[in-house]
Amino acid sequence: MSRPSAPRPRLAGSSQPPPPSRRESDGEPQRLTVAGGATEPSVLLVDDNPANLIALEAILVPLQVRLIKASSGEQALRLLLSEEFAVILLDVQMVGLDGYETAALIKQRERTRNIPIIFLTAYGSNEADVKAGYAHGAVDYLQKPYSPDVLRSKVAVFIELFRAQQQVRHQAELLRQQEAAARQAAHRAAAYIAQLQELTSRLAEATSVEQVMRALFEEGLVTLGAHAGSLCLLDATGQVLEVVQAVGYPEEVLARWLRMPLSSPVPLADAVREGRPQWLSSRAEWLARYPHITPSSSSRAAAALPLLVKGRVLGAIGLSFLNERGFSEDDRTFFTAVGHACAQAIDRAQLYEEERLANERVRTAAARLQVLAEATDAFGAANRDLPALFEAISAQVVRHVGDASLLSLLSADGHQLEPASLRHVDPTLQEHSLRLLAAAPVRLGEGLTGRVAQTGQALFLPVISREELHAELNPEYRAAFDEHPIHSCIVVPLRAQGRVIGTLITARYSPGRPFTREDQRLLEELANKAALSIENARFFQQQQRDQEELRRRTEFEQQLIGIVSHDLRNPLGAITMAAGLLQASPGLNERQLKAASRIASSCERATRLIRDFLDFTQARLGSGLPLKRRPMDLHEVTRHVVDEVLQAHPDRQVLVETSGDGQGEWDPDRIAQVLTNLVGNALAYSPQGTRVSVKTHSEPGSTLLSVHNHGTPISPELLPRLFEPLTRGAPTSGQHSRSIGLGLYIVREIVRGHGGGVDVTSSQETGTTFTVRLPRI
Repeated sequence: MSRPSAPRPRLAGSSQPPPPSRRESDGEPQRLTVAGGATEPSVLLVDDNPANLIALEAILVPLQVRLIKASSGEQALRLLLSEEFAVILLDVQMVGLDGYETAALIKQRERTRNIPIIFLTAYGSNEADVKAGYAHGAVDYLQKPYSPDVLRSKVAVFIELFRAQQQVRHQAELLRQQEAAARQAAHRAAAYIAQLQELTSRLAEATSVEQVMRALFEEGLVTLGAHAGSLCLLDATGQVLEVVQAVGYPEEVLARWLRMPLSSPVPLADAVREGRPQWLSSRAEWLARYPHITPSSSSRAAAALPLLVKGRVLGAIGLSFLNERGFSEDDRTFFTAVGHACAQAIDRAQLYEEERLANERVRTAAARLQVLAEATDAFGAANRDLPALFEAISAQVVRHVGDASLLSLLSADGHQLEPASLRHVDPTLQEHSLRLLAAAPVRLGEGLTGRVAQTGQALFLPVISREELHAELNPEYRAAFDEHPIHSCIVVPLRAQGRVIGTLITARYSPGRPFTREDQRLLEELANKAALSIENARFFQQQQRDQEELRRRTEFEQQLIGIVSHDLRNPLGAITMAAGLLQASPGLNERQLKAASRIASSCERATRLIRDFLDFTQARLGSGLPLKRRPMDLHEVTRHVVDEVLQAHPDRQVLVETSGDGQGEWDPDRIAQVLTNLVGNALAYSPQGTRVSVKTHSEPGSTLLSVHNHGTPISPELLPRLFEPLTRGAPTSGQHSRSIGLGLYIVREIVRGHGGGVDVTSSQETGTTFTVRLPRI
């Protein structure tokens, strides 16, 4: 049989280099791994004749498999202990263990019993030999000489079968590994979920940031496998991270990083600024990303987790690990979930704290409002009695704030404080303190109250020592306060209309009960109310004094006016009678008659002025003008008054127009006085040669009287105060007015007394019109 020309395979122990696809070691063969993870197939050639082994090698070399040769059954068995073969070509006739015996031993072993065996023999074979071969586990029985192609074909079948089995085993191993990895991942995920549930359960019970931190550091650090951790929150500005709690870090590290601006290039600030976790698996990665920061020698890995709630960053959690570690996807998911749970717990705790504080503020405000309402009632009950008000103020302070209260007011010269009221829970100490204050008043700028009165700034001393108290007190008070020391004190100023009028001080004598800022706010509000009440009481008393003075002056003026008016009327009456007698006397020349007429006219004008003056006094004093109502005809009274006025102004023309019903219940004399004043004004303030119009007409339920004249209109500045006393306009050129400005005021008062009203309109185009509306009843 011809030998193939292919290169010979390397045998175990040979010095020939192996082909590129195969590798063998000296002595024991070394397995090679091929694509897919399976090992390269090996064929075991067993024959005690080296020539036969060489022939087999030459035949099988085209298969490109490892060919391992054994020269005896014993050597073959040893090789089978260390390597797996795709097929065994076994010579039947060998020295020592023959082929059948070797095959029997191979089949006895669990590890090798399934390796295919092809028996080879150089002797003639009969049916008994073939059966014996198959009986010993052979899969085939070939007799020499055999066809190389047939041998290669038979061996190739088992090589391909081996490769298929190897692939199946490899896939099975991969599947097993994947299943193991999946089980491990499932166990790890289950452990993470359990740990997260336990942490979340603790966080759900947290009602404060402190409880959240306790849960994180007691449960979270162990769960996350960190040896150190920190919790940082943004400050009120939102630009600085502050370490709220940290464990496991050296003091020098904490001192350096207690406050971190968000602009700092550090992992925690980066996590907050970017809103995503930062992972540092090793010191090398740390130094690469943050070369300016030297990590602690005990920290080889780190993580920074942002605390995110609805897109809002509250702060960050920092974690340090003793060993370098890679953060798997599961790790990152779990760490992120822990950070999210902590963020939600902190957000809930902050909301709970805000709600608690808000409720506390509401309760405090309600209690304060109740106290202030009670104080307002107490201050109001004093009924502007200053001594009673002072006592009520001190009593309210002792009732709601401190053990003692002192109200002091600035003296008239402003140089010292004078005690207005003092209240103490101990009546004995109250009397003693009053005597002490009366003997040694506090000067402005001295002691606690003097300094507050001078500066206007409150003093809040929640805890005051004996030495501090001595330094603040006047020497006269020190012995008394040594015997009964105070332990907490508040002094506030009393302000009214922007100035300090006194001080209010309260103290507590029991140690361990310091005042709070809320106590100070309450005392300041009580002081504000007290100062307002004091000022109101002082103003009321001053007003009472002013009213009493005004009443006395008014009574005096009324009496004086009455006396003067009464005393003037008698001589004026006598003068008027004498003037009438002179006018009636015969034999008087024209000059004498004119003088008598001038005397009568002057007396009439003086009488009218006295009458107006008395009416003004009665109206001004609040008693109102006396009215004597009776049925009358306004038309008739109007014509009569106009006739009387024209007697004094024969050169003027007054047109009277009446319409409708003029009947009503009015005072005829007072209505005549209204007409006289209005018509007289119209004549006085209209040009000579112009006509004055007087109209009366009725409307349902009332009667209207109007007096119109032409001339210079009343100025807009004068119109709003035209009916005020002592107000008058400039008379028309060529006219003379001796009015003192009471006529229109008396007109208004008379019309008001009848329940009516008077109006005026005045313009250059239409002239001036006074309109009086009088109700019929």
